Amino acid sequence: MALTWIEISQANLLHNLAQFKKICPHSQIWPVIKSNAYGHGWEIVAGILDKVADCSGLMVVSLKEALALAKHTDKPIMVLSFFEKSEAELITAAKYNISLPLYDLETADYLSDLAQKNHLSFSVNIKIDTGTSRLGFRTEEATEAINQIKAKDSLSIFSIFTHYAESESEDLSFSHKQLDDFLKIKKTVPEIKMHSACSAAALGLSSARQDIVRLGLSLYGLWSSPAAKTRGHQLGISLEPVLSLKTKIIQVKKILKGESVGYNRTYKVGQDMQLAIIPVGYYDGYSRLLSNKAKVLIKGKEYNIRGNVCMNLSMIEVPLADKVRVGDIITLIGADGQVEIKADELAYLSQTINYETVTRLNPNIKRIVV
Repeated sequence: MALTWIEISQANLLHNLAQFKKICPHSQIWPVIKSNAYGHGWEIVAGILDKVADCSGLMVVSLKEALALAKHTDKPIMVLSFFEKSEAELITAAKYNISLPLYDLETADYLSDLAQKNHLSFSVNIKIDTGTSRLGFRTEEATEAINQIKAKDSLSIFSIFTHYAESESEDLSFSHKQLDDFLKIKKTVPEIKMHSACSAAALGLSSARQDIVRLGLSLYGLWSSPAAKTRGHQLGISLEPVLSLKTKIIQVKKILKGESVGYNRTYKVGQDMQLAIIPVGYYDGYSRLLSNKAKVLIKGKEYNIRGNVCMNLSMIEVPLADKVRVGDIITLIGADGQVEIKADELAYLSQTINYETVTRLNPNIKRIVV
């Protein structure tokens, strides 16, 4: 078995999906498994969701992700953000009925010409920028753009969609404005599916639970913000973390009072102690900002990271009275007995968000379903 691995809880993943189906019974739930399923392993997550009735389709960020996924699922696939103008890849996408994003008319013309040349049809989703200022047609140009795309016989519009700038915030006034602007555009094309709700918006904006809900971060048992968590609890939703990061001790050694630990000698030893060395560092996605801050779990007990987190190694302080040995399991994210280290805690200590904490876990680390 690998020295370091990630465990993925199938039961918790399905529990989280069911929680959102409970509050969105009339919407299709399309899980977002972009960016290696937020670090959880896209092949594993897709394999779990492939036969689940409440999963209506799967969403990814790019065409390359979609083409890889198409070999592993029978679910429809939607590309949310971008694709390269590669004829071979796009022709394959059409054969798999992968749905592509459109946010400018030049790309619509390109797809239409390619489709006609190859006697194909492309399924497309039109992105509307209602205020996030990323990809998408601006609201004032959206209706005309939709009509121009509708006129292209070789393009079939599957949906129009938008994304909220701060749906996880306490103040949802800007999100309501975005939703109102989106609904006005929708009224001009009532026959086309619409979607705007990510996990946070599904919790805070009931009118955003439209034809499709894009279930991202919360599928993996994480809340996007304290406000989103409060709204979820008010709706009777509970989330269970899906991911645990574990490793094994590869050396135990005694360190004496007055000695130092690691690069730049950032930790000075105040009393004789043991150091447990583990084969995990910032290359694995365990942030260097966790140096001398984070805790890990051994046999249901917390221990401190000491010294600077290295590229491939980290060091743990263990009192001399505690018995640890090479091969003992270390939990860096997840539960061990009654104690748990959450991704949110590591995000706080490393001055980032839980999205980044899990998404940056090295894709080469073995993922296993438990």
